Amino acid sequence: MSDTSTQVKPPAKTGEPDGMTEQEPVAEPMTVEQLASLAHDYQVPMSEETLKAIVGDGKEANPEKVQAFEAYLKEAAAGLFPTMAPQIRAGIKTGYLLDPYRQVGKRVLGDQFEPDFVGDPRSSAALSGGRDPKTGRPVPMTLDEWKQHLMAEPSFGWIKTAAGQRNLRSVMDAIRAGFNGGDSNSSMINPNAQPTGPAQEQS
Repeated sequence: MSDTSTQVKPPAKTGEPDGMTEQEPVAEPMTVEQLASLAHDYQVPMSEETLKAIVGDGKEANPEKVQAFEAYLKEAAAGLFPTMAPQIRAGIKTGYLLDPYRQVGKRVLGDQFEPDFVGDPRSSAALSGGRDPKTGRPVPMTLDEWKQHLMAEPSFGWIKTAAGQRNLRSVMDAIRAGFNGGDSNSSMINPNAQPTGPAQEQS
């Protein structure tokens, strides 16, 4: 995940004696590509045309526009991800908050897995599929709840992974053992197995 925090210039000295307040940091100008990366960090979809309009006629958006744009992204992200709104408004980018879910997803389903937390209800369940035990309100899933969700939702295809196949074999072995008291060679499961009891009398 890219780290595109609003770049700041070192605080400028005011010329006052030590202990006096210095000027607030000022954002650096940003290109269309940098603005796109910033929007991605907040998980807010933005079209290239919109970003170009923000930049205007020049090659970069001026610092004032960059600051206003990031303030807008914070509010937009808080609306898209309401259960994470307090952290987003406090300055933690959405992408950072979602990254643990992404990493767990890759461990469970493979490196090719890339969840869409905005457009895919299966993935966005991570953000509101939990419940606050005191209020009953939706909250983000715990990472363990998210893991179980990934394994239980058939369309994610966990059963086709190596871990899923191992789990399936274990379940089938347990079923076989339950049918024949631990003897996995029982004719109840294997129709080709030879009878183990006394031979029947011939008529």
